[in-house]
Amino acid sequence: MQVAKKTLGSIQLLRGIACILVVLLHITINCEEKTGGIFLFNIFKFGGSGVDIFFVLSGFIITYTNFTYIGKPFTGVKYLKRRFIRIFPIYWIIITCLILLQILLPDFYNTKFDTGIFNIIQTYLLLPGHVMLNGVSWSLTNELFFYLLYALAIVIPQKKISFYLLIIYFCILIVFAIIGPVNLLGSSSLTIFLFPMNIEFILGVFVVLIVNSILPKYVFPILIVGIVIFMFGAFLNDRNIDLSRSFSNQALNRVLLFGIPSFLIILALVKMELTKNIYLHSIFLKLGDASYSIYLLHLPIVAAFFKIMAKLRIENTAITQLFCLLLLILVCSIGVWIYHNIEKPIIRALNKLL
Repeated sequence: MQVAKKTLGSIQLLRGIACILVVLLHITINCEEKTGGIFLFNIFKFGGSGVDIFFVLSGFIITYTNFTYIGKPFTGVKYLKRRFIRIFPIYWIIITCLILLQILLPDFYNTKFDTGIFNIIQTYLLLPGHVMLNGVSWSLTNELFFYLLYALAIVIPQKKISFYLLIIYFCILIVFAIIGPVNLLGSSSLTIFLFPMNIEFILGVFVVLIVNSILPKYVFPILIVGIVIFMFGAFLNDRNIDLSRSFSNQALNRVLLFGIPSFLIILALVKMELTKNIYLHSIFLKLGDASYSIYLLHLPIVAAFFKIMAKLRIENTAITQLFCLLLLILVCSIGVWIYHNIEKPIIRALNKLL
């Protein structure tokens, strides 16, 4: 069932939160590895859950904005153009800068990136198995795979067939997540197809399909349950407790700890905002808009920052905490600037051109 189109501020809020969680995770990791310090008592070790939020959000956003395309093959090209423009141009700009940085300043920014032509092509196209220069690109590969799956739903003439295929694929993912080993970062097309975290994309699709059937009186309880489960998942994650230990892969653990509660939170917020307007401060909307730019560039900035910190040999705990908080603000500020001055103008220009 299609939901009425409306700009949803709560979705932008969640995009911003998800992005900041990932940044906080990498600040936490680098602080401990490079300085030996502990950032905010390591409470953001669960920050990788931001990716799980992103995946559920992606499934929702793509379905919410493109639902009318399903079953209309002639809209497939338009859909793919929009997805291409959204993902690749700013990614190519940032990844090119990182490659040049590694070539020109190898002592400052040296990774295990394979500069062979084959891997460079794989990296630019986000193909499965590429050796990452930017540590977040594995998630973009999975994102692209979902976009292609959705394109398949568009070119299939009947919506019912697409729905049945979705349910079958969902069941396959659950079964394989329980009985089959899957590499977390993926190393082949088959691995991408059977990757358990793809369940989270489908959960996002389910939000669009069922949100109209949720009674308003259940919205707040669903939201509270989602938040409580998410916080419990953060507690278990920080203590390295694996719910999927009896199964065969770690990715399923992420779905259980963070994917399912993210689904409940998004479902509740979407229903709430479709029912009444929710006021959000513009800063949250700006962070949501810039979340992709922040996500793409934060790792190199964080790595460079802590290299400088290590050379300065700052050992004072209070100063280290302050610098880490300033780093978070710096990363977000640069990301917002890049979004408004580079990413957004490019998207507008290419949409007009194509």
